[in-house]
Amino acid sequence: MPGNCLLVISKNEGINPISIAEQALESGIIDKVIISDGSNEATFNRLKSKETKKIEVISEKKFVKTNEIGKGIGMINGSLAALEQNFDYIGYIDGDIYNPNMSKWFEFLFEPLDKNVDVVKAAFSRNPTDGQITRHITKPLIAMFLPNAWEIDQPLGGEFALKKDVIKEIFTKGLSPPYGWGIDTFITMKSMIYGYTLGEVYLGQKIHGKKTLTNLQKMFIECFQEAIRMIHYFYGLPVRKKIKPITVISSPFKRNPAFDETYMDIRREVERSLDSFKLIKNLHLPHDDLFIDIKEANDFESFYKKSQAINVNIWVELLYWFVKKYSPAYIDQYYYRWKIRALSFCLHEINTVEQAENRTAYQAKAAFDFVSKIGERPSIDDSSKKMYFYQRT
Repeated sequence: MPGNCLLVISKNEGINPISIAEQALESGIIDKVIISDGSNEATFNRLKSKETKKIEVISEKKFVKTNEIGKGIGMINGSLAALEQNFDYIGYIDGDIYNPNMSKWFEFLFEPLDKNVDVVKAAFSRNPTDGQITRHITKPLIAMFLPNAWEIDQPLGGEFALKKDVIKEIFTKGLSPPYGWGIDTFITMKSMIYGYTLGEVYLGQKIHGKKTLTNLQKMFIECFQEAIRMIHYFYGLPVRKKIKPITVISSPFKRNPAFDETYMDIRREVERSLDSFKLIKNLHLPHDDLFIDIKEANDFESFYKKSQAINVNIWVELLYWFVKKYSPAYIDQYYYRWKIRALSFCLHEINTVEQAENRTAYQAKAAFDFVSKIGERPSIDDSSKKMYFYQRT
């Protein structure tokens, strides 16, 4: 059945996935919606009762036989269902989006695939304190190690569309897709590594659930580990393809310069994190002393003063060494340092949406420039040259 298929990836979101499906079909762009669901039995059955000829609800374990849990399972499962039905273009959307007018999105997600774009990523207006994994991990790592694509705005996020042949290749060749939160990182970075053309389109503001930095620990770990895995994989290939620049796709959506509601209480986030920061240890990497000093902070005021030292230049250098000397034994230490950098960013560098986006781009450009500064660029630009990574247990 050729055409466009939208996959809604959901878990315990009530019947909201049905609302998303109905809006997608209203667009006239989508031929079928498959909801790949990992909900409890009651919620799954409610969704199943809403099926139509064009809305199919399947268990996220229909095609993926595993006892593990994670977002990646739902996406892999849905992809296999869509490929089995031979759709030409396959899109993804998270089941926790509550926008009342998202039907307008799908034209701009799918139609560029008719042109010279293989993967279309969506970007949205975001609260200044949202997107901290993107801002401080995925975007600067792409700028360092996949630098031709450094201008990608939002490499993470569950809203995108791909040609079926792209999905087949990145899911079946080389590294297998992860079952957890790293799936978006995997799809974005592997598409780049395999030489596909990525387009990015702005679609306005996305209304979805909020997560504090503490709530993001598992997501951080899985996204960070996947980015490391993809970088090490890329530089271990005998022949590396050239990374293509990001294609900016125009759209009529206007950027939102302000958000009325508070996304995250930064002071509260600091205060609830101070005890965990006592677990910070030396990694024998640059700037350990700054984090050991922050470890001694006992109140918000002390943290505020000490955290100012964790600026763009400090973070970019440290992130580089995280990759070069990565060890899974230190994953909690990476998490504490990322959390401190995110809090420092929110406390000292931004007040507005515009400031947050400008500083995010500035940090990515600093990461891009850093590899040239230390003489690493030749091993990045020349596919015949190897890049050395330390082996740490």
